[in-house]
Amino acid sequence: MKQNEFTRMRVSTCFLSASLSPEYPQMSLRACACQHARRRGLCLILLITVACLALLFPGCRSSKPDPFAGLVIKESKTGQYDEIKVAPGFLLLSNMWATIDETNQKICLYEDGSYSWEWQRGDSGVGNPNYPEVIYGVKPWGQGSDGLLLPKQLKDISSLLMELDFDYKVTNQTGWWYATVEFFLTDEKPTPGQDIHGKTTDEIMIYFDWKGDPIGPEFKNRIENEGYSYAWTRREGNWGDAGWNYSQFSIVEKGTIPDKVDLKLFLDHINSIYGLSNDLWLGAVEFGIMYYDQTAGWGLVKKFDLVINGERVSSGRQ
Repeated sequence: MKQNEFTRMRVSTCFLSASLSPEYPQMSLRACACQHARRRGLCLILLITVACLALLFPGCRSSKPDPFAGLVIKESKTGQYDEIKVAPGFLLLSNMWATIDETNQKICLYEDGSYSWEWQRGDSGVGNPNYPEVIYGVKPWGQGSDGLLLPKQLKDISSLLMELDFDYKVTNQTGWWYATVEFFLTDEKPTPGQDIHGKTTDEIMIYFDWKGDPIGPEFKNRIENEGYSYAWTRREGNWGDAGWNYSQFSIVEKGTIPDKVDLKLFLDHINSIYGLSNDLWLGAVEFGIMYYDQTAGWGLVKKFDLVINGERVSSGRQ
């Protein structure tokens, strides 16, 4: 029997009941209507109950797959200044330079080439951030490798593209944290094992996601790249212990980490303001999450590539 035929039969039954009760036809119709109302009410209660159960038991709802599912650890370290070579020229640094007090952190390389960091930091009382990160090149403090496409002088850089595939989650956001890329410019060529940070002239940071950073007013024009906007939200002179220039950019679409970022645009933007010397050295490109007290979370790098003057260097899953 079709649904509409069944409905017509039920309605006809109600009217038949009313016609067989000539003394109380209205009461019979009301009884029939009440019966339908009760059924509708029961259905509504059932739907509400199911919705409440879904809220109480989130495992019943569809969710993103676990990004670590199936990953096999190839190497892991927990020391303050440990490093893992994750690809030719790429180093994963624990970089707990601020503190190890009240802090648990681990860096990992997986069999498929991806790599990660995870941390939990309590109340250490230290006001500076740790910075687990991946780098390519040589930092002003001497971390890095020889024989790479970086360091390179600005006059020798015609293009500099960064490509990313990155998952992350900050599970305790009581304190400050930043997901960021960073690079330094120096008067001298950085060399592995040699600390020349006193020769630093500029530090540039690009924030993709953050909490608690003191974002200032915008300076000059925004940078537009790959459909995203970047505001120049902070600049300082006499920054750091060597007194260099500090420039901070923040993506307008906060919480977004684009697949591609043209880093040369940021160098050109700074150059247009400060008139940088083309003889300055870009030592390395760094990407990671800075975190302070009362934070916890993880980051998983599935791809971190650089294309420098058309030549690609790669890390992550291949």
